Order: sequence, then C-alpha cells, then structure tokens
Amino acid sequence: MKAWEIGARSGIQGLRMSERAEPEIGAGELLVKVTAAGLNYRDLMVLRGDYGSDLPEDRIALSDGVGVVEAVGEEVSGFKVGDRVTAPHFLSWLDGPYNYGVFGADLGVTADGWLAEKIKLPATAAIAVPNGVDDQTAASLAVVAATVWHGMVAFADVEAGELVLAQGTGGVSIFALQLAKALGADFAITSSSDEKLARAKAMGADFTVNYRDRPDWAAALLEQTNGRGADVVVDTLGFPALEETVAATAVNGRIGTLGALSGTPQAQASASQGAIIGKNITIKGLASGSRAMMVAALDVVADHGICNPVDKEFTFADAPGAFRHLESGAHFGKILIRMD
Repeated sequence: MKAWEIGARSGIQGLRMSERAEPEIGAGELLVKVTAAGLNYRDLMVLRGDYGSDLPEDRIALSDGVGVVEAVGEEVSGFKVGDRVTAPHFLSWLDGPYNYGVFGADLGVTADGWLAEKIKLPATAAIAVPNGVDDQTAASLAVVAATVWHGMVAFADVEAGELVLAQGTGGVSIFALQLAKALGADFAITSSSDEKLARAKAMGADFTVNYRDRPDWAAALLEQTNGRGADVVVDTLGFPALEETVAATAVNGRIGTLGALSGTPQAQASASQGAIIGKNITIKGLASGSRAMMVAALDVVADHGICNPVDKEFTFADAPGAFRHLESGAHFGKILIRMD
C-alpha cells in the first residue's frame, strides 16, 4: 500500500511517500480501508519535531480519519466487513481519568496514523460512524470532538444559556461553536478576519470580535455583552494570552486550555493571578479526551445534524499541499485529504 511517512521531522519538506506492506491484523483488530483523513495542528508539530520524541522516520502521519472495515480479526464482536469506522487518536484511553500512558498509543505519533491507504485499529478503540454523519465530519472529529467535549462538558459542565468563548476559527473553535449551540449555550468567537467572523455568525455565533482591530479583545467582548464574561472558555491560545483570556472570563468561569503553551508562563500567570483568584476561575489543561468523550460528542453530532465545515480538500497525492494550507493559517474549520 501507499503511505505518507513523517520522515526526518524537518518540516513539511520531510514528509515522504512510501510503498509498504499492508498491515497484518491479529486477534482483536480491524483492517480499515481509509476513505478520508483530517489535519490538526498537532500533525504539523509532529513534522516539525515539536510533538513527540524519538519517533521513527517511517511513522505514518495523521491522527484523524474515517474508513471502511475490510477485515475483522479473531475475537472481535460488534463490527463486520463494510462498516464505516473512526477512532480516537489515543487508542488506549477508552474511558475514565487521563494518565500519561495514553501517549503510548497515539495515532500519527507513537502509532501509525491515517495517512495511508489502509490502517489497523484495535476493535476496542474503533467507533462505528452513525448513518447521519458524513465522511468529511467523521474524518475530522477525533481530536476536536474529544477535546472540546472534555473541556466544555466533562470539565466545565456547560449549561444552556451560559456563554462559551473560543479563540480563532480553526477546527477546535468551529466545532466548539456547533457543540455549544447544540447544547443551548451562547457563543463568542474571535478572529483577525471579518469574513471568517461573518461565517461564524451565520453558523450561530452570538458575539464576534476582530482581535486585529481590537487587540484588547476581552474588553471588546465585554462591551458587546454588557459586562458579561464567558462562563466557559475553550482556550486555544494558552499562556501567552492568559491575561487577556482571564479578563474575558466571568466570575466562577472555567477555562479549558489546549493552546500551544509557549512564551513565559510564570510571568503571564503572575500578571493574571489577582483576577484568577478574584473571579474564582478554574483552569484545566486538556490533553484531548477519551473514546467515551468522543462517542458522547458523536451522538450529539448525529442527533443535531452537525457537519464539520471543510475549508479545502486535497488529494492523497497532494498531502504536502494540505499541510502547507494548514501552516498558512488561512483555513476556516478543517482541512481534509480524500483518498484517490
């Protein structure tokens, strides 16, 4: 089969096409013919050498995907040839609390990912895709659905009528928008593009702020909401913007952070300490989510007809082009690779 390998982790230029044997499945495993795969920023970080250590050059890329079961190993129940399936990228985190061990079987990082003609999956991790969920949504859900459900529901226990905030218009934020509205919450979003904000508004966003026009975007949000801060924040910015994020958060607010934690965390935390304590804010780091969280999110997706917007599709042969589009930051929602 053909597969795209991460190579020497020198960036997108290191991504390489290979010919290799099909995966051989054993007891408890499924062989899946890949239909489509989705990109996340973590996949770009893997190529740059910024995510995961001591990875082999022949590791197959990508954490998100969907496919059709082609073969079923012994001792597998609940799946048959022809079923559409997806999986969480943490293959061993099925339910319960997080632990470091989940990184030992991380698709596209410590386990071969979806950017190949075929992939093998443990049946315990595989998830049957409901009939009402299309391939483009199923192929781009693993990271965003598990992470957003973890932050918005499992941690923050969002309630109808509360205000949820997400920053930017990438896949996590746009899924957060759709999930929040499905759960009856209000939603605020930031971007540097008025065009992207208009699209978010059309999808149901209640409040929008262009942070290029208003670098003090927290104050701009509070102006629009008559001083109401966000009850729940799906934080994609991390510590470099912590002070601004805290300023946008309401009393008793909950911040689930999954941003690139760069910059000077100690200085930012010190600057925000008074507001964090004064508002009784809870901050939780999010390392994606479990299979159970992804299943719960997928149920809402199916029940409410949620469709992940795809900014652009690429062919399997043009996988490097998909990564370059991700790197540009020009996308709204997800980037998809369709198998030829």
